Amino acid sequence: MKKKKTILCAAAALSVISASCLGASAASPEPTKTVFLNVSLEEIVPKPFSLKITLNKKNVVGNVGKKIRLKSETNADGYDVTYSSTNNKVAVVSKNGVIKLKRRGKANIIASCNSVQKICKVTSKPKKHIIKDVRNTIKDETMSSIAAQIGCQTDYAYPNSSIMCSAYSYAYAYYQVTGQLRTPGSFWCGGCTWEGGTYSRYGSSTAMLSAIKESLDENKACVGLLSVGRSSTHYVTFYGYTGNGDTLSDFKILDPWDGKLTTGAGYGYSYTGYHVATVNA
Repeated sequence: MKKKKTILCAAAALSVISASCLGASAASPEPTKTVFLNVSLEEIVPKPFSLKITLNKKNVVGNVGKKIRLKSETNADGYDVTYSSTNNKVAVVSKNGVIKLKRRGKANIIASCNSVQKICKVTSKPKKHIIKDVRNTIKDETMSSIAAQIGCQTDYAYPNSSIMCSAYSYAYAYYQVTGQLRTPGSFWCGGCTWEGGTYSRYGSSTAMLSAIKESLDENKACVGLLSVGRSSTHYVTFYGYTGNGDTLSDFKILDPWDGKLTTGAGYGYSYTGYHVATVNA
């Protein structure tokens, strides 16, 4: 009997072990937890890089001859900015961003980098002169001396009936600008052909005077078409102006008829239009 009990106890022990193993293998796994991060989508997927240029000046105003330094920055390292001007006659700019005002007018300075651009607007005003109320430095005695050397129409300095006031006026202006003494017969000033110069027509007296002032602000005499007495096509040499130069009487004139200095007070505008000839130095 004792031996039989021993066998039964062993079988019971085996049954307990099997049940324990089966229970362990059938146990459920730990549940998966979902964690929500407190971040935005932009932080996970950043926006594409956008290059930007910043200028220290958006507008520049100054007198002819002035230099202004334009500085630029980009929003990232390793980018070079280049500069250019939309009107090099008014303002030029160096590779380092130094703007120089050359003549009266307006222009845009463009800062460029990798197809990105930033604009600085430039306004160039007439150059300031030491002499108050006189806006140019062409002296009366200088123009009188030119007239004495070249002569005038009533002196028959060039005995050719085709040499009219236009050629004499241009000879005065040409000498003042270039320093070359040439007789009126050296120039053909008929129609729109002016040797060594530019002949322009304007739509109003205001535009005409503005063009003359622009030339005088650069210390260059020029020729304009006016009327005097019975002549409606009388060319004269403009060599200076006072005040703002808003009216014809403000301007100083060398008349080719007698070679004398006067003002525009005794002249009018030609009915044929508003014409100005400037000397190209």
